[in-house]
Amino acid sequence: MRILARIPNSVLWLLRFPELGEQNLRETAKAWAGEETASRIIFTDVAPKNTHIARAKVLDLFLDTPECNAHTTATDVLWSGTPMLTFPRYKYKMCSRMASSILSSALPGSEAGKQAYEELIASSDDDYEAKAVRLCLDLQYLPGGDGRARGRLADMRQMLFLQRYKNKLFDTARWVRDLENAYEAVWAQWVKGEEGDIWL
Repeated sequence: MRILARIPNSVLWLLRFPELGEQNLRETAKAWAGEETASRIIFTDVAPKNTHIARAKVLDLFLDTPECNAHTTATDVLWSGTPMLTFPRYKYKMCSRMASSILSSALPGSEAGKQAYEELIASSDDDYEAKAVRLCLDLQYLPGGDGRARGRLADMRQMLFLQRYKNKLFDTARWVRDLENAYEAVWAQWVKGEEGDIWL
């Protein structure tokens, strides 16, 4: 909530929790950041896939949770072109590292992709907050621009959206090819009476 309090006019969309959860989150936000910030939290119901992805398109930045990262939601958000900030807090817990892996596969291997990787994966709680605030304060919506914006987040959004069919995460043809090659390798080993792991 400290992040939300420091970013003017930001909105936090959350999946609808049972009423007690919503009440607790609002009260916590109000206690930490005040009524105005708490009023920017919007709870939503579960929705069909296309609606779910369309909601992600209206976000400027998806703030991932460090304790247990987004998994399928991270993929959906990145598919929509929305940048995601994550923090792999625990090296020994896969659920804390998942989103950084997904994000790295969604970014191109170019210098621009490597720079975005550095800006979107935090190394500490303080780094997470500093990156979120810096990225959001840099974003400027153009007056009369029909929702167009400029700034680093706008650049990253364009990169994620325009290059999504070329990145590793959404390259379905490569996934199919690699899986078929693995099946062939497994079959060849079985025919020869060999055992062993097959790495994709």
